Amino acid sequence: MIGFRFLDRVSPIVHGLIFFYLQKFADVAAAGSTSWKGVRSTVTTTTSRFLPSGSYPDADAVAILSTIADTTGRPLPSILEEFGQFLAPHLVKVAGTVVDPTWRTLDLIEHTEAIIHTMIRTTTPGASPPVLETVRQSPDELHLVYSSARRLCPLAVGLMRGIAGHYGETIRIEEPSCLLRGDPFCSFVIEHVATDTHEPRSPLTETLMFTPRVELASDQPTGGARPTATFVNDADRDVLPMSIGEYKVLAMIGRGAMGQVYLAEDDRLDRRVAIKVMHPSRASDPASRQRFIRESRATAAIEHPHVVTIHHVGEHRQGGDQAGLPFIVMQCLHGDTLAKYRAAVGTVPLTETLRIGREIAEGLAAAHRRGLVHRDVKPENIILEGPAREVKIIDFGLVCDLGDDPAKSHVTVDGAVVGTPAYMAPERISDRPVDARTDLFGLGVMLYELLADRLPFTGTSMMAMLASIARGSPTPLRSAAPETPEDVSDLVMRMIAHEPADRPATARAVADTIATIEKRLANS
Repeated sequence: MIGFRFLDRVSPIVHGLIFFYLQKFADVAAAGSTSWKGVRSTVTTTTSRFLPSGSYPDADAVAILSTIADTTGRPLPSILEEFGQFLAPHLVKVAGTVVDPTWRTLDLIEHTEAIIHTMIRTTTPGASPPVLETVRQSPDELHLVYSSARRLCPLAVGLMRGIAGHYGETIRIEEPSCLLRGDPFCSFVIEHVATDTHEPRSPLTETLMFTPRVELASDQPTGGARPTATFVNDADRDVLPMSIGEYKVLAMIGRGAMGQVYLAEDDRLDRRVAIKVMHPSRASDPASRQRFIRESRATAAIEHPHVVTIHHVGEHRQGGDQAGLPFIVMQCLHGDTLAKYRAAVGTVPLTETLRIGREIAEGLAAAHRRGLVHRDVKPENIILEGPAREVKIIDFGLVCDLGDDPAKSHVTVDGAVVGTPAYMAPERISDRPVDARTDLFGLGVMLYELLADRLPFTGTSMMAMLASIARGSPTPLRSAAPETPEDVSDLVMRMIAHEPADRPATARAVADTIATIEKRLANS
């Protein structure tokens, strides 16, 4: 799965190894028809010799695979799938220290994005990341969305089958949508069917007796001691710490993929706070640690009444020379998420919808002034605090810095969809640039939902929902909620426009427009 977009400027070491395996694959796949030497002689490339330590243009690999297809008289998609199946077990070995030994096929597929980030993006900042979205429906079923300009979905299928072969498992793959069929992205439903009693080896892989050793960058996990803390031990999750840093822990109030959230007492200022502590298994991975720290710093940089306040960023140490567990101390909020509130009341009154929307826009404008894009604007990340239900935007875990290189901005949370599908802007489903208008799309979807008690884009599954967004044909708000004022409907529909250029330019502009509408309604 590391090779989902292996032809797109990966690190030189991994790229060179792929060409090494491509050579071995050619010798086997074209056996009886020609040889690697024969295949190479028909392809005009930029270099005369491929080495495991080299870096080669993508066009070379495409040309070689196409030549193998022509030489053997088989369709290129079949060759791509066969090569993916051949390559997958070797890539799993190359990944080595960043693959959890307890993982099986679906686990590895689910965590592919994190592996790519650890092995490639952190060592090669210019690498172009793939667009991979996963949802784990159950222990035996995974949904995957894949988008790539190269449309290498047959390679993706082969990689998944190759991983299953590596683990001695049988999987079933369905492809409801496909780039090659004209759909906006490829979607896969991968189901674990059975685990074989023995692990059969692919006839192709049996011919390869040499696996080059790859040493990752020095800051990658090496299998040594991981940071530990008794209060977040997997074997005893309910044991609370006495304290975290200088804060007295009172209770656990939440748990997620990245760690736990505790209610704690700040004795110095006589206040209660929420503390988010990174799980030790995540903290041992530099890429995950970076994401956690990024969220902390990004949120702490924003000072606004409609953004949750970060009081402190630190590390919890339990003695010795072990690295500490990162934690952030946040304002303790009292209220429900917008998702829970909407579920309780149904259609939210127009005046309250406008007030909530304006406050969200004001908070986003503060983040955008700092050059930060939230990228996961959704009802679950909006807290309505206190009797006045004042907006507080939380969870900047997917935040990106607009000053970063675009390739560095694709920072995601392990094991999570990159943005909840219903609120994801179309550019998040492709490899197009993300900017502040991406957040406005999510806000527009929320306003539509509050006013119409339904979503503008619908689907019975994640794939269907994303396809609806990608097509860019929402139901007009005036049709779904006829009582909505025309100027409100126009604003919301512009916010959920398919093209970013057709949306409002800034969150500040949205907040000002809503304020103008509120004044008109108050005077009417």
